Amino acid sequence: MFPPLFALFVKELKGGAFAAGSIWATFAIVTGILTFILSRFGDSIKEKEYLIAGGYFFRLIAWVGCFFVNSLWHLYFLQIILAMGEALGNPAYNAIYSEHLDKGHYIKQWGISTSSNAILIGIAAFIGGVIVTQFGFRTLFLVMAFLAAIPFILLMIQPRKLL
Repeated sequence: MFPPLFALFVKELKGGAFAAGSIWATFAIVTGILTFILSRFGDSIKEKEYLIAGGYFFRLIAWVGCFFVNSLWHLYFLQIILAMGEALGNPAYNAIYSEHLDKGHYIKQWGISTSSNAILIGIAAFIGGVIVTQFGFRTLFLVMAFLAAIPFILLMIQPRKLL
């Protein structure tokens, strides 16, 4: 979830600035630690797409969990699950993307990826704000869970030869 919306959700759970900061810090630090640990063996996995699928699975679990969260402690725990998803999925995605870069066009192609990501985050934050304003956080969490479920399912049903 995007930091401004996350802070509003923490406030809705009766948390303040410290809670929002420490819960977000938990996510970021655990993501960093797990990414470091998991990256040690990620290259030995032949079909890195399964790591991406695992990342979406953990994200799906976290967003469904957020639908039911009723305390700040639950949110700390769910951020750890979300961090597991980030640590599994992001390095694998970056590795696959890197394998398909054209020689001599690395900056251009990474620039396209980075700028597309930034624009999509902006659009998603805007849409997330609209959803929360109109329907509440629970609806946003269902939408996010659905958006994590789609690529997870698609990656899992792909024939191995396409991976």
